[in-house]
Amino acid sequence: MRQNPPYFAARYIGYNASKAALNMLTVQLAEELRESGIKVNSVSPGFVKTDRTGMGEMTPQEGAVLPVRYALGGDDTGSFVEPDGLTPW
Repeated sequence: MRQNPPYFAARYIGYNASKAALNMLTVQLAEELRESGIKVNSVSPGFVKTDRTGMGEMTPQEGAVLPVRYALGGDDTGSFVEPDGLTPW
């Protein structure tokens, strides 16, 4: 997780807590399903322009490229992926 503002501001406490829960769920499910060959990863494509925000650097179609590409390739599991590569958590 990056520690630059405003993402660690108190007003984002619900978002930050849910992000941490999702990250731990990724790690736990990846470990449980490792032997079955099922991959579990978290992919953050970046800020996507949606109806909810009306802002963002890319369209939903552009934002879908990274998750789809990552789901179809590689053997990583339990990873956190962003446009610039794997992110340690």
